Amino acid sequence: TALGFIVVVADDSEMIFDDELSLSRYHLWIGYALSLGGLQAFVSESMIATMAHVAYHYLESMVRFFIAMAFLDTWQYFLHRLFHNVPYLYKHFHSRHHRLYVTYSFGALYNHPFEGFLMDSVGASLAFLISGMGNRGALAFFSFSTLKTVDDHCGYNMPFNPLQRFFENNADYHDIHHQNFGIKNNFSQPFGTIWDHLLGTHMSREEANKIIKLKEERKAARLAAASTSTATALINNNSVAKTPVAVGPVGPSSNIKSVDDDVHSSGNNSGNDSHEEADDDDDDAEKRASRRPSTVGFDNSTTNVGSSNVSQSHIGSSAVELPGYRELLTTRVRVDNGFVSGKGQGKAL
Repeated sequence: TALGFIVVVADDSEMIFDDELSLSRYHLWIGYALSLGGLQAFVSESMIATMAHVAYHYLESMVRFFIAMAFLDTWQYFLHRLFHNVPYLYKHFHSRHHRLYVTYSFGALYNHPFEGFLMDSVGASLAFLISGMGNRGALAFFSFSTLKTVDDHCGYNMPFNPLQRFFENNADYHDIHHQNFGIKNNFSQPFGTIWDHLLGTHMSREEANKIIKLKEERKAARLAAASTSTATALINNNSVAKTPVAVGPVGPSSNIKSVDDDVHSSGNNSGNDSHEEADDDDDDAEKRASRRPSTVGFDNSTTNVGSSNVSQSHIGSSAVELPGYRELLTTRVRVDNGFVSGKGQGKAL
């Protein structure tokens, strides 16, 4: 609001047009054009007045409006792309807006104050000045621009929404930009998509769906491979479980390092003997066997390590791990550190 006031006060041109003067000009121009074509005798003065009214109040306003739209689209496309391609700008400014992995209406203007001032406020003000529209046109243009960008971030593809039917740049289009696979595409906002088409950064919903399907197929393949590896490891464990071998805190004679070795070495298990005699009786052997480390998997299953032939990697990972859980954790870490939104954005989440 303050910026709008400054722009209006600082501009020397007339913000409130003289309608009567403008109508008389159009009346004169139309009459002159008809006389050049030899048609003035067939058109009455009332018809010329009507044509002047339509030209001034509707055609001129529409032309100014579309000039403002074209300028704002150009301004925001190149600034938006610049904020994505310069790591410093993305990390310190634009990454705040891309915390919205799932967009919603109020998030349309959820951004860094500097970015909002430069892209939205300055861009719309320049569009207003360059188009030469008056205050009435500015009211319509600023209101429509805000309405459009809020609708683009609403997160819903509604068939009865006229904005989403008449504009290719809509909620579905901009939602792709907020996904990790589309963050380098669909920079255009808030009206057209011409610059995305011309400069090769356009991604359609069909292309996005293919990428999503491919990602799901790869994930299913990895989960299947993980399940197979888990089943094989469990079979190997069962096949060697007949040989009771102590894998707990045993003495130097042991050739296996426990998965809980860091705990035992810290003194938390100081009550156990550090050395065992070679001629222990059966009771002592049973006690040692009962101290084998049991690891509970993410699916609440328990796996007992029964042999020195079972590798430490099997003990700590695939033999006790819910398939796909490691991938989930890795992805979550990447998201939390901001890598999901592209290089250079910093810790966005």
